[in-house]
This record gives sequence, structure tokens and C-alpha cells, in this order.
Amino acid sequence: MKKILLLGLMGLMGFMAQAQFGDYGIKLGLGSATIDDDLTTKSNILGASVGGYINYTFHESESMLAEVFYLQTGLNLIRRGNNFEEIMENGTNLMIREGYIHAWYAQIPFLACVHLEMPIRQAGHSIGFFMGPAVGIGLTGVYSERKVSPYVSSLESNYDLRIHGTAKDRDPFSHLNRIDVSAILGLSYEYRDLTITAYLDHGFLATSTGYDVLRIIERLQTGNTDINIRIPNGTNVAYMVSVAYRLGSFNKK
Repeated sequence: MKKILLLGLMGLMGFMAQAQFGDYGIKLGLGSATIDDDLTTKSNILGASVGGYINYTFHESESMLAEVFYLQTGLNLIRRGNNFEEIMENGTNLMIREGYIHAWYAQIPFLACVHLEMPIRQAGHSIGFFMGPAVGIGLTGVYSERKVSPYVSSLESNYDLRIHGTAKDRDPFSHLNRIDVSAILGLSYEYRDLTITAYLDHGFLATSTGYDVLRIIERLQTGNTDINIRIPNGTNVAYMVSVAYRLGSFNKK
């Protein structure tokens, strides 16, 4: 079994070594984005993606996969975040904390793609499937929140102005991790130079840490101050539809 796995790995590496620059183009996407945190997330925001891509093909390979398999990478500017709301106790009164996060990341995907010619009379129509990881680095954005005490009669408490704070307070990456790693999974339809895709971009690194209610209670009841009351919060999730246009090819043949 080990020999079979080793031979298979060597064959895959040999196949990958034959990759060559293929097509390149631009890509634009819109969709729904959120931070997958059940405790505070209130609603999604408009997700967006704009950037360019490069395909690596294997047309010079003798493998049967050469015509249907390719790799894709590129650089995208993506918009992620959410609208949040949290109910807190403020003495004998309830306080509502609400706001939004609009964060922009530079993202580099590494996708393995398969496309198959559709069995119809007119040539040029293909369907595809792609998946792979992506790494994002937070660039800029806006973080804003306010706190409202609806059961307090004073004007200052009941209609608290939105808390903008300093420039650092408004920076979403003062509250979120700047590094984001996600998995991308999607389907595509290709016709000549145009590609339409629908995909899921699901993060698997926590965007931040928060307080766990059950651990706080356990810590209070047991008096054990070694109990860590901080836990990872939600991850970035986006459901996107994008349109890509092929600008040209590195292969001049």
C-alpha cells in the first residue's frame, strides 16, 4: 500500500510539474457575507469581490486529465463582515449593543478546477467544478457600534449616539484577526471568454474571541480563576456569484 501511495504521489507531482501559464482575465462578484457567530450576528451584509485570475494548464501533458483539469490563482479584493446585535445586562437594566463591520481583505485563492464540454450541438459550452484554499490579509474597513438602554428614561442612555471613537476604534482589524484562511467550493459555466460561477467561501479561522457564558458561570461557582472564559468567535462566510472575462492567453500558439 505504501508503494502504491508513493507511486501515486510521484505521478501527481510529475503531472503538476508540467503546469504552464494559460489564460488570464478579470473577475467581479457580488453576494451575501456574514460572520458565522450565532450569539451576536443579526444579519448579512453585501459581499463583494473584484480582481484578476491566472489559469495554469497541462496541455503539453500526455495525461488523460490534461484537457479537463487546470489550476487557478490570482488576487482579489473582497468585502466581508456583518451586522451584529447583543443584549447585555447593565445592573438591573438591559442594554443593547449593535453595530456593523465592513472589512476589506486582499485574498489569494489556490483552486483546483475541472471543466467538461457540454454534450450539445453548439461547441464552446462547458460546466466546471472547483475547490481549494484561500488566504486573506485584512486591509481596511469600518467598525461602528452603539449601546442603547431602552428601559432607561434619560435621553443620553436611551438614544446614545453611535460610538465612533478614535481611528483605531473604527478600524475593524482592531476587533478582528487580520489573517483569514478559507475554503472555496463552487460551480461554473463557461462560454468562450465568459465564465459565470456560484461559490461558497467559508472561513475556518476564528475572526476574534469572545466571552463564553457557561464558562463564566462555572468560574463564578467554583472560584477557579484558571478557567479560560474566552472562546473563538465566528468565521467569515460568503455566498457569491461572479462573472469572469478572459483577457488573453500566455500561450501564443
